[in-house]
Amino acid sequence: MTTLTIEIPDSEIATISNYIKKRGGSILNVTSDDDLTEAEFALLQESYKEALLIKKGVIKALPVSELWKE
Repeated sequence: MTTLTIEIPDSEIATISNYIKKRGGSILNVTSDDDLTEAEFALLQESYKEALLIKKGVIKALPVSELWKE
């Protein structure tokens, strides 16, 4: 599974959350680093490393159209 970090307007949280959950995803609501478990922190570190590789062009980003291809 891929971890995706996005910023959305507060007014869209319910809509986007329902969409993600219906497709088998989960929502990790991070408001401060004090609330993170070791596993969550490790996932965030891995996601950051992946984002840097995408930015450098080492790996290709997954287009939104591929996220929930059924």
